[in-house]
Amino acid sequence: MQFSPIKSVTEATACRLREQIVTGGILPGTKLNEIELAESYGVSRPPLREAFRKLEQEQLVVSIPRRGSYVTKISVKDCTELYFTRCVLESGAIDAIAEKKIKNFAATEKHLNDLKNIIVYREGEPSNLFNSIYGITAFHLELFEASGNQWLLHCYKNIISTLNRYQYIYFSVPGTQLPSIVDHTKVLNFLKKKQYQDAKIVILEHINNSFSKLIETIKESSIMA
Repeated sequence: MQFSPIKSVTEATACRLREQIVTGGILPGTKLNEIELAESYGVSRPPLREAFRKLEQEQLVVSIPRRGSYVTKISVKDCTELYFTRCVLESGAIDAIAEKKIKNFAATEKHLNDLKNIIVYREGEPSNLFNSIYGITAFHLELFEASGNQWLLHCYKNIISTLNRYQYIYFSVPGTQLPSIVDHTKVLNFLKKKQYQDAKIVILEHINNSFSKLIETIKESSIMA
């Protein structure tokens, strides 16, 4: 029997707050009220402050001296820089996989199949959307693990929370989830066939197309700073 690791109060609080920020439950630019959040989460203020600091490292929260902690804002500039970084990292991961001539993508394929089941049968449900994004994240993490490059993996992990936040906005647009599955399936199939350049082309096209739609969505919404 396997047991899930027990999360500390700080970790559990950070997870809950992270989900609210990623899904827009707490809007960009909102000041985080320690008293209200501590009461809502049923925790004391010290672990809540630790959670703030953790999410500050993930770029989801910003602390301003003598003013308090705020949810970071959404902006075209931030999104542009983030997706540029993502292109560099994803491209580098595929290059590293090609250099090592890796053949086994069983773990990556499992995440993709799990993701297909979530999206195909329950597309559009808010809670399901959050699970879908984390399924996609798991897929990409496996690719970075497969690359064997610890620094690529480290850099990708550092942008995951902010990336998930923008992905939630993107995948909230109807009709965006299934095409994403198609693209990820193509990438995996090309990698299994050792057609690394084709895999890179598909993943970069996917990122750029997603970015264009995301920027359009942000500009049309009221969430931009």
